Amino acid sequence: MSYLRNFMEQEVVPALGCTEPAAIALAVARVKELFENTEELEVEVKVSTNVFKNGMYVGIPGMNGERGNQLAAALSLLCGKSSYGLEVLKDCSSEHSKAARELIDSGRVHITCITNRDGVYIEALARSRSHEGYCVIEGHHDCIVEIGFDGKVIFKKDVEKTETVPTLASIDEVFELLREASTDELNKAYEGYEMNKSMAEFATANKKYVCLGVENSIESKIRRYCIEASGARMSGVKKPIMTTSGSGNQGIVATIPVGLVGEKIGASKEKISKAIILSHLFVGYIKGKLGRLTPTCGATNAAAPAAAAGITYLLGGSKEQIINAAQTVLAGTTGMLCDGAKESCAFKAGFGGSIAFSSALLSLEGRGVKSNQGLVGDSIERTLENIKTVSTKGMPDIENIMINLIARQQ
Repeated sequence: MSYLRNFMEQEVVPALGCTEPAAIALAVARVKELFENTEELEVEVKVSTNVFKNGMYVGIPGMNGERGNQLAAALSLLCGKSSYGLEVLKDCSSEHSKAARELIDSGRVHITCITNRDGVYIEALARSRSHEGYCVIEGHHDCIVEIGFDGKVIFKKDVEKTETVPTLASIDEVFELLREASTDELNKAYEGYEMNKSMAEFATANKKYVCLGVENSIESKIRRYCIEASGARMSGVKKPIMTTSGSGNQGIVATIPVGLVGEKIGASKEKISKAIILSHLFVGYIKGKLGRLTPTCGATNAAAPAAAAGITYLLGGSKEQIINAAQTVLAGTTGMLCDGAKESCAFKAGFGGSIAFSSALLSLEGRGVKSNQGLVGDSIERTLENIKTVSTKGMPDIENIMINLIARQQ
């Protein structure tokens, strides 16, 4: 299988709701399926700090505004299906909400934060009167690495050898891979854009912002669509989003600005699709350098520079201008914190889409950030190394402080 096909299959996938509660629900669903009788099951889910934070306040699809990791776990115990992947709660409806709350109130569903684990890590433990089982997800939101039942390991794979998409060695490989795009991959890229645009259009239906000049500005439309799509997703609208590198908000920001610009200039479907693939690859490259889940916002620090690259490509920019557009975004977004997934992420998504567009134009005009400035280095590789150093060495304390503050407000 080609690298690009493998990348599109593993990194560009649909998800229902926020990927952290979805991953928790996936682990619970898989361990639940080990038991013949689930009526008396008690579940404890241990999660990393990043998963705990990101799922604490986010809406669960179809639950009329109810939210959180614990609810996702309880719903999965009732109606989750692991065969749906990150759409695991697809069969759940608001009718299950009362029963899920009863499970929580009876003490049968627990969530514990493992303060010395970061990234994606979820361990779901289930017990009945006579049996116990567990399921572990690690590395990626849908990557089950171990399953056990009654003291026996029934499935296990080495996390280090798990079949994940390797990190690209250099930004040059991104451009080389784009030339390999097949019809299937182009179609998937465009379908993902349409899926995310559909969420935005659903959310903007019957809302009028003419007084803000939205109808006359492509940048305003980009910002509005990113805000509305993210806000709807975060509040629990039961529509799927095409994710990229494990995040729906990253998927929104990486696709919607690129697609809208392509439509605005009348670009062909093939050209738009290639630009969206380029955007996905840039996200994958950046997240490969910075980490899957970090203390900083992926929508602005990974997807926004990726969207800027895709837009610059659509507008005829050179390789140097495409990279410069991404660098220019990073000059303005680096350090924006992730304080968990919730409706207000929509504003970060909107900002990401907007700065992606303006940075693309600046780069095409020769006005992007081209020299060492703050954390921005003389190459995108150097910039990402600088950001990673700050994130891994300077922000762990900030992350723990944020989690404590967020937990205190529950």
